[in-house]
Amino acid sequence: MEVMAIALSMPQAPLIVSTRTGDSGSETPAGVREALGRARLGDRSALAELYLQYREDVGRLCGRLLGSPSEAEDAHSEVFLRAQTALASYDPKRPFRRWLLGIASHHCIDRLRRRQVEGRLFSADDLDPDARVGRGPSPLAAAVGEQERQWLSAAIDALEDRYRAPLVLRYFADLSYREIAEQLELRPGQVGVLLHRAKDRLRRELGRQGGRS
Repeated sequence: MEVMAIALSMPQAPLIVSTRTGDSGSETPAGVREALGRARLGDRSALAELYLQYREDVGRLCGRLLGSPSEAEDAHSEVFLRAQTALASYDPKRPFRRWLLGIASHHCIDRLRRRQVEGRLFSADDLDPDARVGRGPSPLAAAVGEQERQWLSAAIDALEDRYRAPLVLRYFADLSYREIAEQLELRPGQVGVLLHRAKDRLRRELGRQGGRS
């Protein structure tokens, strides 16, 4: 990928000072906005700056969603190619990080669907709101120490695709229920069911890992 080659040949990362501050919320950092303006005019060095700024975020999201380092690497490259093509349609009112991670999540979900024989990630039982699941504190809020973070990472990776995907989209990509529903072609209420089930399984896995320590 030409933009990646330009980025990796740079002696230092360019001056886009903030990595996530503000960009995960309602605003895009000023340095990123300036680079976006140049990138939309065809400035390849600006595209390289954006790649350097967000490659780790995109790489982590792809890795979390796909659970395969080699597949995540392929997806990572494809995401930036797609983002470059779609840049003209980007709405500056939308946080750029969320827009970019939206492209990444959509691409990874497509890859997950292709893994399924019938192209379906979710069964009717997965989406049944009447199914009984355990209750308790959120494992995402409870895991705060380094050891707990390691357990959490391993537990998320161990989840089945249909539970890992909405969890990662919600708590890493910062997508709303509506945005997740659009990505997964579900209703927002069904997203809530999946997230509840995913957190229940995550809680049980964290309990097992804690019991083995």
